Amino acid sequence: MSDSHLRIEKIVNGGYGLARRENGQIVLLRHVLPGETVTARILAEKKGFAEAALSKIIEASPHRISPPCPKYGACGGCDLQHCDSEQQLQIKQGIIADLIERAPQSVLQLAVPLLADPIASPQAFGYRQRIRLQIDENRQPGFRRYHSHQCVPISECLLARPELNSVLQQLQAHPPFHKILATTTELELLFNPASSRVVCLFHLSRKPRPTDMKQAEALMATLPLVEKILFHGQDFLPCGPSSGNKDDGDNDELQFLLPPFPGHTDKSISLALEAGGFCQVNLEQNIQLIQTVLDFCQADRQTTVLDLFCGMGNFSIPLAMQSASLLGIEGQGSAIRAARKNSKRACLTNTLFEKSPIHERCQTLAAEDRSFDCVVIDPPRQGAPGLARHLATLTRKRLVYISCDPATLCRDLGELSCAGFTIIKLQPVDMFPQTHHIETVVLLEK
Repeated sequence: MSDSHLRIEKIVNGGYGLARRENGQIVLLRHVLPGETVTARILAEKKGFAEAALSKIIEASPHRISPPCPKYGACGGCDLQHCDSEQQLQIKQGIIADLIERAPQSVLQLAVPLLADPIASPQAFGYRQRIRLQIDENRQPGFRRYHSHQCVPISECLLARPELNSVLQQLQAHPPFHKILATTTELELLFNPASSRVVCLFHLSRKPRPTDMKQAEALMATLPLVEKILFHGQDFLPCGPSSGNKDDGDNDELQFLLPPFPGHTDKSISLALEAGGFCQVNLEQNIQLIQTVLDFCQADRQTTVLDLFCGMGNFSIPLAMQSASLLGIEGQGSAIRAARKNSKRACLTNTLFEKSPIHERCQTLAAEDRSFDCVVIDPPRQGAPGLARHLATLTRKRLVYISCDPATLCRDLGELSCAGFTIIKLQPVDMFPQTHHIETVVLLEK
């Protein structure tokens, strides 16, 4: 089949460029920009559209740049390195606007003018404090190709902090590392801001053995930038060689400091999580994300707060410092343990953190006639389908929704608008430069 001649209309959710063939059929393809004229090879005919691969750029966008990463296009991680930073923000804002405009609820379509300009990340590269690498059949760490299990070996990632790349390169020069990789499926490298060193978390296909511990000890003895090596698997908890201090219960924690938030808190906040637990990967931009949530919540000493999917307390702890009370709910045990510790570190006495499935606990709270002045919800990528009715019962004034997926956000906003909520503000926050991913904070009121 010959290449199709296409003009890119816009970038849609998933980072795809949208074009139309002469017969009107929609074509989706990657690594293009709005306004470009290209030729593309049709890969697959789907129901209502076709998938294509870029063959040649005939007329380039003025925003097109040369991608700095030599693995770009092969590695499936980044998909906007060919675009300048300013245009990346416009593309991401456009993705959200496009989904809202096409929502079936007319009330949602009216919210498009509320969509603010995205808050840019302080760093376009080198912002990730955590990377998770796949291990291929040749014991090489790397990232998967786009929509593939095939691994692209790498020696550095331009999105990762310099410390992570230094450790990755140093590890690959040592034989003990490759011996451990023989039974490793994934490798996580985590920057610990408290120590400015790196924790290595090997995901093993079996329980670690004494030889694994010895290899880990040998690596730590020769790599001063490595703070700790941990092993993790489906049938055992994270473990590793002794640090030499068996009484240190926080030995496997990563700790970072949040500055005071103007207008909300006048104290710095120390937050910690267990190695392997979830936190925002862009720590500098996380500060602006928290500031946005605090601004939207408008909590004071009379405000009661419910924080759903609270994690280790990223929003809970700053909110509790200015609220009457805060109830945090999370399904993951390690996150709840970290949230309780973080509350204790902050000397808070007005918090309660519960481990429970979110939908089930919201149902019981609603049945108990509980309600809160402000509800904060930060669900995973799949969003919170079917929760709108309970949220309407639990929320007295404000609901602040933090989303990492525009498609599930728009679905949930549609349900929430039908349940009696009105959208007041829509604020994108660019947590993931060089990718199409975008975080969005939404303020809704009853």
